Amino acid sequence: MSPEYQQALASLTAINRQAVEQGFASWAGEASLEQVHQNIAGETALPDPDFQSLLNAFADLLGTAGGEPRTCWENACRQHKLRGGVIPPDHCPKLLGRVKNVEEHARAIADASGGGLAFSFVKQILLNPSVADAAAYLGSFLYAAPLGKYNLVWATFDDADSSNCPFQRLPKTRRGIRTALGLGPLDAEESLILLFWDHEKSGSPALHRPTVADAEAHEYYRPCANAAHPWGLTQPLPPNPDGVAPQPEVVMREPTSKGLCLPFQVI
Repeated sequence: MSPEYQQALASLTAINRQAVEQGFASWAGEASLEQVHQNIAGETALPDPDFQSLLNAFADLLGTAGGEPRTCWENACRQHKLRGGVIPPDHCPKLLGRVKNVEEHARAIADASGGGLAFSFVKQILLNPSVADAAAYLGSFLYAAPLGKYNLVWATFDDADSSNCPFQRLPKTRRGIRTALGLGPLDAEESLILLFWDHEKSGSPALHRPTVADAEAHEYYRPCANAAHPWGLTQPLPPNPDGVAPQPEVVMREPTSKGLCLPFQVI
C-alpha cells in the first residue's frame, strides 16, 4: 500500500474506514475488481484531502439503501475527477494523441454533421486506405466531432520530443498499440483510429496526472509509484513482445478538435 493510501484511510472515522474496507473486501474473487483495489491501494497522485474525500464519498454511498460497491465506487470517482497534479502550461506537450474505436469516431463525425453525413459513409471513408485526405470527403465535420467521450480525454505524447506524433515510436499493429497504452485485450473485429492534435490549437485545457478517480473501475489503469512524477505512465500489457516501455499519459477536459492533425492512421 502506498503511504498516500494509508494516510487517507487512517484519516477516516472508524465507521467510514470499516465501510471502505468491507466494500473493497467484497470484490475478492473478481479478478478485475481485485486489480482495481490494488490500484487504489497503490495510488500516489491524489492529494491527501482529495483522497480522503474520495474514500469518504465511497463510504457514504455504501451506506445508502442497496449500495452496490462497484457502482458506489464509480459514483464517488465521478465527484473527484481531475484532482491529480497539473503540468505547468509552459511544460505542456505540443502534440497529444489518443486511440479510439473507428465505429465510435465515425458515429461522432456523423452526429457532428447533423444528418449531413451518414454513419455508414463516414465509416467507409475512415476504413478506406486509398483515401489519403479524409478532410476532402468529411470536410469541417472532422473538426467538429468530439475527441473523447463523457467530456474527459486520456492522452499520450512523446516525452522525448512532444512535437513528434505520439504514435511514431509505438508498434504499428492493433495489438502493439493496445499493449503499449494498456488499453486491455484486443477485440478481433475492432479497428482503431489514432487521433493526435495540437494542444494549443485545441484550446490548451489543463493537463492532469491521472488518478484512480479518473480511471473509476478500469482495471488496466496503473498508478505511477513515484508521487513526484509530473504525469502518469501506462503499464504495457503482457506478454509485450515488442518490449515497449511505459508511455506517458495525462487526462483533461475534452478539448476541441480544431487542432486535429491529418492524415490520421487507421489500423
